[in-house]
Amino acid sequence: MPVRPVERRVARSNKLAIARHLSGPFAHPLADWLEQSTEGNPYIIAELVRYAHTSGWLTADGMVDLRALSSQPVVPQTVYHLIETRLNRLSEPARRVLDAAVVVGRDFDFNVVAKAAALSEEAALDTLDELLAARLVVPLFAAWFRFDHSLTMEVVGRDVGDLRRRMLHRRVGEAIEALYRDRIDDVAGQIAFHFARSGLVERAATYALRAAERSVTLAAWPEAAEFYAQALAGLPASQRSATLVRLGEARLQAGAPAAAVDAFRDAIAAAQTPKEALAARLALARALIPQGRYAEVIALVSQVEPTAHPHDQATALFLWGTALSLEGADLAGATERLVAAAQILGDEPTVQRAALAQVTFELGNIAAQQGDLDTAIARYERAQEIADQADDEAITWRILARNNQAYHRLLRGEVDAAATIISEAMVLAEERGMLSLQPYLLSTAGEVALAQNDLEMASARFQQGLALATQLNIPERVAGITANVGLVALRRGETTCAVHYLSSALAQADTLGARHLAAQIRIWLAPLLPPAEARVILAEAQEIAEIGGRRRLLAAIKEVRARMVEEVMAHGRSD
Repeated sequence: MPVRPVERRVARSNKLAIARHLSGPFAHPLADWLEQSTEGNPYIIAELVRYAHTSGWLTADGMVDLRALSSQPVVPQTVYHLIETRLNRLSEPARRVLDAAVVVGRDFDFNVVAKAAALSEEAALDTLDELLAARLVVPLFAAWFRFDHSLTMEVVGRDVGDLRRRMLHRRVGEAIEALYRDRIDDVAGQIAFHFARSGLVERAATYALRAAERSVTLAAWPEAAEFYAQALAGLPASQRSATLVRLGEARLQAGAPAAAVDAFRDAIAAAQTPKEALAARLALARALIPQGRYAEVIALVSQVEPTAHPHDQATALFLWGTALSLEGADLAGATERLVAAAQILGDEPTVQRAALAQVTFELGNIAAQQGDLDTAIARYERAQEIADQADDEAITWRILARNNQAYHRLLRGEVDAAATIISEAMVLAEERGMLSLQPYLLSTAGEVALAQNDLEMASARFQQGLALATQLNIPERVAGITANVGLVALRRGETTCAVHYLSSALAQADTLGARHLAAQIRIWLAPLLPPAEARVILAEAQEIAEIGGRRRLLAAIKEVRARMVEEVMAHGRSD
């Protein structure tokens, strides 16, 4: 089939030349207006210029009313009349094709719209020749075409009534369904859209779910969330709770934690069985942990029935232990529950690597809080090994195990190893679209840069991480990274700023009940305060450290006190 020549368009540079001729002082805004309104169509340019002169927006001496130009789209009636005249000359089959195309969009697959218009192959080809000759559509590639102008779409769409539009959406959906049956997942979202617009919400739901799952495999989390939400409109009650859980998980990964929590709560309300209710409760508990809502997490997971599936029991114990570990008041209780979770998983006939990686990772966190870096790093390495074997099923733990291993190797002075490992973690997170983990990774990457004395990079990483942690509502990381920003200020000799950031971070950590972090910030802050205040906050840090058996923090407190005594003695000798 020969490709017809495309109607000549006025280039942007020529539109600027026209605008300069009409109005030197206002050439650029006038050229932009012509570009947006005409898409380079010479006839529409001429009509718009005539209309602007008639309306007084463009005067003979080149003055332009910019407010009038920008306040609303301007389309002279003569332009509409021209398009209507061109449409009225079309045959009935050609108009049917345009009616179907207008519900698809500016760009459309001619095979789809021809099938939706119920044309034979011969009639479809004749119709395409007619539309190309009339220059109402232009070729793009293969069987794809485009309306010559957005105004053509608008005029065609005016004549398509609501009932006919719904019928056309159904036909387009069915046409795509038939023509793309060999790769239906690629177009499931389009089919869902057209069936939904036709009022066939049940048929739309089936394809929306397929589109959502496809988006998940591509780590396109916002799109996945949209498709899950669309599917809910047409799903039976028996499928709503599970879909709401998947919606919540997609929202979490898309960086919308508050909306995710809403979806999980709706999933609990929509549950048809105790098993569904438990799955939704566990999902909600997972979402609440990064928000520091530990008491709510414990309330959700502490009442799991002994008859629940072993995997669910292990998950509940893991979440309970994690909440206790992060809260930091009962590390022994946290260890007890995590070890129990590991025991349940070990007794299962099939190894559940993702769950086992989670438990091993959190046991590493407890060892780290207690100051046993060797054990902590060994557990993070083991968690990474288990998670890597599970591949994408355990992608969160593949990333976080590397993050925590890098951080604690840094504490052990292994700066180069830490830099290599955190780079691996960041690449993994980027590839999988794991936005919700980025604040943790940026925090660690910033600390590595700080250890390398690259203050600019450290500051940039911390600022990125802080912005994301705030956006994603991860208050523990907001507090931790705010403290990191204070450490950068301290390294730059900006003591007043350092005290400000560290004090702000301390208030946040205390409010959250994040004891380990709160004790660490007190240790950083103490040397910057007057001696009396320093002694008070070091005593508070020691109380927290002793309760949890945090040997590394206790050693740091002892070191700070020794330095303070040396400074007092040195000051006395100088006097």
